[in-house]
Amino acid sequence: MRKLLLLVMAAGLVFTVNAQSKYGQSNEQVLRVADGQEVAIQQNLPTPVLNANPTKGDISRIAIGTATSMKGLRREETRIVSYNPELDVITMTAVLEPGVYAGVDDDGVIGQFYSTDKGATWQGPVILANDISEGPNYYYSGALYNPDGNTDVSAAYGVAQSVIYPPTGDWRFKSFGQSSLAGENQANEIIEETDAAYGYNGYWNIFGLEQVNDEMRSLNMVPAGAWSEFTEIGLEPQVATFNGTNLDWEFQDVVDMELLIADDGFATWRGRWQGQDAATESAWSADGMTGYMWVNGISDNDYSGYQPVLHVTTDGGDSWDYTYLDFQTDEAQALIDPFTPENWAGYMTPYFNETCGVVNANGDLEMFACITAHSSDIFTNPDSIGWSWTYPGDVVNFTINTDGVLEDAIWIDSLLTSNVMADTEGNYCGTTGWQHRIQASRNHDGSQVFCTWADTRDPDAETNTNPDLFGWTKAVDGENTNYIDRLSFTEGTLYETFYFFTNSALLAYAETTEGSTIYTIPTVQGVTPNEFGSNTSDAVDPITINYITGIEFPELLVGINDNLVAHNNISVTQNVPNPFNGSTRITVTTETTANVMVEISNIMGQTIYTSQEGRVNGSKEITLNANNMEAGVYFYTVTVGHESITKKMIVK
Repeated sequence: MRKLLLLVMAAGLVFTVNAQSKYGQSNEQVLRVADGQEVAIQQNLPTPVLNANPTKGDISRIAIGTATSMKGLRREETRIVSYNPELDVITMTAVLEPGVYAGVDDDGVIGQFYSTDKGATWQGPVILANDISEGPNYYYSGALYNPDGNTDVSAAYGVAQSVIYPPTGDWRFKSFGQSSLAGENQANEIIEETDAAYGYNGYWNIFGLEQVNDEMRSLNMVPAGAWSEFTEIGLEPQVATFNGTNLDWEFQDVVDMELLIADDGFATWRGRWQGQDAATESAWSADGMTGYMWVNGISDNDYSGYQPVLHVTTDGGDSWDYTYLDFQTDEAQALIDPFTPENWAGYMTPYFNETCGVVNANGDLEMFACITAHSSDIFTNPDSIGWSWTYPGDVVNFTINTDGVLEDAIWIDSLLTSNVMADTEGNYCGTTGWQHRIQASRNHDGSQVFCTWADTRDPDAETNTNPDLFGWTKAVDGENTNYIDRLSFTEGTLYETFYFFTNSALLAYAETTEGSTIYTIPTVQGVTPNEFGSNTSDAVDPITINYITGIEFPELLVGINDNLVAHNNISVTQNVPNPFNGSTRITVTTETTANVMVEISNIMGQTIYTSQEGRVNGSKEITLNANNMEAGVYFYTVTVGHESITKKMIVK
């Protein structure tokens, strides 16, 4: 077990009236670990399974085109690959390599490639943004916009947003570009952001770019101060409407994230740290009414530690409300207990490193996060340093409703390696690190959600120097969920251990063969093995961006309990009470006489209890005893004859 080094981070505060009174009681908790003390942690969870996924599709690379460098792929929150279900088109956007494509003579021109055959062949690029008068386009996002009612691929619009790298001064220019895929109505718009009304400067407008109904929506991060020394951070939603030939962008009100100001005078957010800058996101429901946006940091209004500072809208973005994520309730603590270190005392506060998210069919945020833990007690000592563990941590799925209540937490996998950072052995061109590239996707209505990430499969490796691609999926139907163990996509393939700078589409596409449906996440990857070894600069050496085939997930049966009831005439109620301690009750109903067996398993799938409950014809109430079970999440499986139903319960 590695010895944990402690990074200096500040503990923080978060606001709401309810949280103020609630946390007055939480301050009584005992210290977990004394400030500054180094300890070896003991994880409850097993080492990740390293075998490949036996049902994975064929993984191959299809070259799309060349980009001027990897800089556009560096930030994992951005989207450069998109899928449009109405036209069945996949797009990939890039800052194009000069001298390779017609009309691209200088660095900084953004173009879009597109495929109408699921990535097998690619057309383009179509030029989207070619005004580089203020400097080249640098970090960017790209997606496809399809006007309402359009069925012609050539009449759809490629859309790009970028921050311009200025020859002098700060990053104050934002760039918008667009063109139909036929190459018509190409337009540029450059905005210099120096609005004295709120005092913010430049930087990013590249987050969350997606089509929502007949609009394009994205997120603008508007900080005050020089890079890595921001004194304020606000999020500014952006909305574009189509006027028949062009998209007109409008900036909405800036929402202040109200982050804690550290002793050095700067706002405490994850983006300050090289190699750990997956700190800003937004996500929308399929109907466009419910939306979430957040920054990973420490709020200045109540104790929190590093976690998403979350704002929510339920009126399509007309208004945004701050929503405190309270991880200290008994219910939340029971949910996150499985990934709490064994030698932990008191409340566990997750330390969020990388995050992403989508909105499910219920309107809840499905947030995927790489988390560690705070080591000093941020409640007893709110003014002390909130250290964080530097062991790799875990990938966890958090389900959060619009009130900020943690509805569910599912452990997905333990990370084997830490992020590669600049000036670390094994980085790219000696200058650029990368994260675990954790990214979220969903199907058309959010009834199934997906997560992909990259990690090195060598348990002896310290950093993520040889990444493979992994994935996980969950189906949601009302209060029912169904998910599978994480998949290893690239192990044993031609380019295994070489999946740097991956990027996934927001939407998955479905294909049905012989009654079986498979979801595919359109995914691209930059930097070939030869380029990784020979390129000397992360900013000027060109790279090849490849489409990755076979990032496939099975369709999970949503409404599983309802379907079993209809087909097999059996039903099992949710346990009452839930959460509970001591005992809880369930009712089994069947129209046929059969034996009943109950099994209880933990979050890792290990069976810890089995009981034969005799035969039943009609209804039978069964009592489940949890006196010997630790607090946490469990699953009870009721088997009636040859059919089974599984539901979740929480022991507190």
